[in-house]
Amino acid sequence: MFSKNWLRLASAVGLLIASVSVVAQSMLRTDWGNQLYFGTSLIAVFGYLFLTSRTKEEERDSPWWW
Repeated sequence: MFSKNWLRLASAVGLLIASVSVVAQSMLRTDWGNQLYFGTSLIAVFGYLFLTSRTKEEERDSPWWW
C-alpha cells in the first residue's frame, strides 16, 4: 500500500508536521511572523501535492473532470 504511492505518504507526513508547527507557533504568539508565513506556504505546497498525487488505478477509475 505504501510503496504504490510514496508521494502521497510523504506529502501527508509533511502536511501534518507543517500544520502542527503552524498551530503551535500561532498559539505561542511570539514574534515568529515570518516562520508563520513560511509554515502556511508549506501547508499549501504539501496540500497540493497530497491532493494531486494519485496512483495509476485511481487515474484510470476517476472521471474526466477529476
